[in-house]
Amino acid sequence: MHYPDLDMSDGLAEALRRGASGLGPALDGLVQGFGRAELATDRGTVSVWVAAEERSFGIAIHESGVEWASGATDDLGRARRAVAAWQSGAHLDDYAAEFPFMKVGTLARAFAEGRVADARWEELLASEYPTGGQRLLVRLASFGELRRFLPEISYGELRFTEPPPHRDCRVFRVECDGEAFRVTVRGAAPEESREYTLGDLDEVARHIAGFFAAD
Repeated sequence: MHYPDLDMSDGLAEALRRGASGLGPALDGLVQGFGRAELATDRGTVSVWVAAEERSFGIAIHESGVEWASGATDDLGRARRAVAAWQSGAHLDDYAAEFPFMKVGTLARAFAEGRVADARWEELLASEYPTGGQRLLVRLASFGELRRFLPEISYGELRFTEPPPHRDCRVFRVECDGEAFRVTVRGAAPEESREYTLGDLDEVARHIAGFFAAD
């Protein structure tokens, strides 16, 4: 009903490729994902989906856990051009100017400049809605050796990972547990994962740095 100009009988990816002549080879790489079309590019994966309740083409671009840009438009041609322009290597600011419905991710520019960890620290430390994890991050901010790791906060738990583009599956989790700190680490292999308790922030900082320094 909302997409009379789009034949999705063979999937969204094929529907988007139809009528895309003149946009170069970009849309040839679109494949059908789970409820969306996806395109792998040199700067992450572009995902495209359609809304059910209204005419809207949603687009999101992610790389290594960082959102480059996301947005939506009701114009099929603009959606196709936005996908093709990103695959063609458009500069982030030029891309945002050409497609104003695409909003640049909060860490995108820092990611492009190679300072995503610093930007995430700044973002979380400046939060106006402190949680247990944010308060713990404030206490750890004085340990300069930790500033090269990427902090994340979820449900009061503070996590550290390697920053992109070199992120791996290792995660260091820490929570306040009364006067002590409950730590969970997940290594590259299942046998490297473990849980333990540390007595003070100095120990926590040393263990975070040592965990990621280990091969």
